[in-house]
Amino acid sequence: MARVLFVEPFYGGSHRAFLDGLVSRSAHEFVLLTLPAGEWRRRMRRGAQELAPQALQLPGEFDCVLASDMLDLAAFLALTRPRLERTPVGVYFHENQMTYPRLKGTKFDSWFGQINYMSALAADSVAFNSEFHRDDFVAALRHLQAQPNNWLLPASVEAVVGKAQVLPVGVDLGWLDSLPDGREPGGPPVLLWSHRWEFDKAPESFARALRHAKDRGWPFRLIIAGAPGDNPSDAILRIPEEFPTELLHFGHAETKETYGRLLKRADIAISTTRHEFFGIGMVEAMAAGCVPLAPRRYNYPALVPPDLHDALLWEDEGGLVDRLGALLTRPLPDRRPFVEAARRYAWPNIAPVWDAYIEALSSRSPVVGGGAGLV
Repeated sequence: MARVLFVEPFYGGSHRAFLDGLVSRSAHEFVLLTLPAGEWRRRMRRGAQELAPQALQLPGEFDCVLASDMLDLAAFLALTRPRLERTPVGVYFHENQMTYPRLKGTKFDSWFGQINYMSALAADSVAFNSEFHRDDFVAALRHLQAQPNNWLLPASVEAVVGKAQVLPVGVDLGWLDSLPDGREPGGPPVLLWSHRWEFDKAPESFARALRHAKDRGWPFRLIIAGAPGDNPSDAILRIPEEFPTELLHFGHAETKETYGRLLKRADIAISTTRHEFFGIGMVEAMAAGCVPLAPRRYNYPALVPPDLHDALLWEDEGGLVDRLGALLTRPLPDRRPFVEAARRYAWPNIAPVWDAYIEALSSRSPVVGGGAGLV
């Protein structure tokens, strides 16, 4: 059994759910070094400074160190010399700041992208939560590499590529089994929006699709859940006045049970996001029996059964409306393939994969400077 130090400067939301799930299901011993969820920019800028002194005070030795993408890992390792200088280190990317969508009119802030890049360069192993995410990050590096006056070294980019791999997120799904199915046979299909209400989830596209459906007389009911976020879109805020007779629920599901009951009442889970590194919310909805309707890009092709891509994954807004219309006016597909696809990411299936990764990382000596890949 390995003794693992996991450093997480953003211990909240999906980061916390993942880490708690891993710790509770892994065969290895974990020591957590965390900061509570807060303003993410502050966490990335200051997390290493705040957590390094605490790391120096921890008793005992560690077989490996794991850190999330919110940590400036290069700075953390520099500030913890010589305490951790011979310990193998892995960094796990839930998201990255090279390709995360930006508000219209704002420009790329290279500070945060550079933190992610330098963390990947400093680590012995670099893991991403999906193949799409890994390829997306590598493509962003290669695109930046082609720009004049960029801050990348070709050999360093290749070093990152050489040690990059995929480790899926484990998702807690067992609790859904204890909740009853709340769907009403024979009623209009219930549409679900379970995402944040902000720009990167493109709620305007979702609202336009709803208007098309209503104008064409397609019957539906509507559940709006998810967190409003700091800058909720007017497109979501106007839904109660635009769709008063269709609306079944409006507002963030404050408890896990409330959220689960909403999932089990819904028929079709819709995403219009501008980006999705993994898609935990869609996995949860599918596990609860929802039919996914999502873009034919990002990580969705990996989540949705391949033989249903044409029916459920769309290229543009017109494709979204067409597929929504088909789902609202014809019998819905069998739910079982979506439940089975989602269960691939349940912790009983994912925990052994993580345990094997930790064993491999712990058994090898770190490469000075993060050169060759470990895994």
